[in-house]
Amino acid sequence: MKLLTAALLLGGAQSAFAAGPASGTRADTTITNTASVSYQVGGVTQTAPAAGVATFQVDRLVNVTVAEVSGGYTSVTPGQTAQAVTFTVTNNTNSVMDYRLDAANAADPHGGTDSFDPGMYTYYLDDGDGIFNAADTLVTFLDEMAPDEIRTVHVVADIPVAVVDGQTAGVSLQATARDGGVAGTEGALTVQTAGANTAGVDNVFGDVAGTAAGDGVRDGKHSASDAYKVAAATISVTKTSTVISDPFNLTVNPKAIPGAVVQYCIAVANASTTTAASNIAVTDPIPTGTTYVAGTLHAGDTNCTPTATSLQTDVAGDSNSNGTSGSVVGGTVSTLVPTVGANATATTIFNVTID
Repeated sequence: MKLLTAALLLGGAQSAFAAGPASGTRADTTITNTASVSYQVGGVTQTAPAAGVATFQVDRLVNVTVAEVSGGYTSVTPGQTAQAVTFTVTNNTNSVMDYRLDAANAADPHGGTDSFDPGMYTYYLDDGDGIFNAADTLVTFLDEMAPDEIRTVHVVADIPVAVVDGQTAGVSLQATARDGGVAGTEGALTVQTAGANTAGVDNVFGDVAGTAAGDGVRDGKHSASDAYKVAAATISVTKTSTVISDPFNLTVNPKAIPGAVVQYCIAVANASTTTAASNIAVTDPIPTGTTYVAGTLHAGDTNCTPTATSLQTDVAGDSNSNGTSGSVVGGTVSTLVPTVGANATATTIFNVTID
């Protein structure tokens, strides 16, 4: 009677992450399984046969996640330069990887309607503070990302001048897997292994679909979207003239005859519901055939009825308690209003006589 007793003993290379990373066991890790056998014949232990050994290498599961950071719009104004939307890129692959970065105009992920495209994007690797600034590094790809490493990327663009309050621009950032291994050099495009499992390290794509056009499931890339939103003042200008007296009718139904006094009112209105306009400068030459009435310049009233607090002297550089300034120099009226708030109006008022 033969008695056969078998015991399986597992050994081999250990993972680089004892706690078990999200990316799993590192690719190219050698897994070795060794089986030893002992047996007896007639109660006598016999010479054991050679150990049975099975070895394989862990394949590479390619997976990357891109996520936008802010959770809402990045507020911009017309003509602003170097404005950033911010993303994180996480290397979920079980090996060191490079990732190519590509941004493009996209649907607005925050519920608005994409209505303009900045057109040109650059990429900056964050220095660790999460804020786009001069300390960040201009890049075109992410170099030698370790498994489970997260990096912050700022996508930067200039905002066109010809945009208006409330317009939005969706921006997607896509990270595409490239083979790592050589620092400072963007690796070759990572290709999924076709056919049966090989003896070497195979590539398997495990990413989910992203937001960029053409970014599908298991294609070796991932993308997410953020958006700019324009906050701009919406300014309109209305100029009116009113005859307020003449030498014969005085103030009762006055007519625009020589010697009559005419009041001009230039109203600057801001129709934006959210954004103030600043440093509103008005310049208006005194019309030919008229003469400015000294001491009648007003700036900063909310309508065309002048108030005592808005009265300026005619001297260059004069300012008033409401923060406005104005002058009449060389036949030209000039005023400066520091701020016109949302849904607000500021006026410039002065009088002339008809020659």
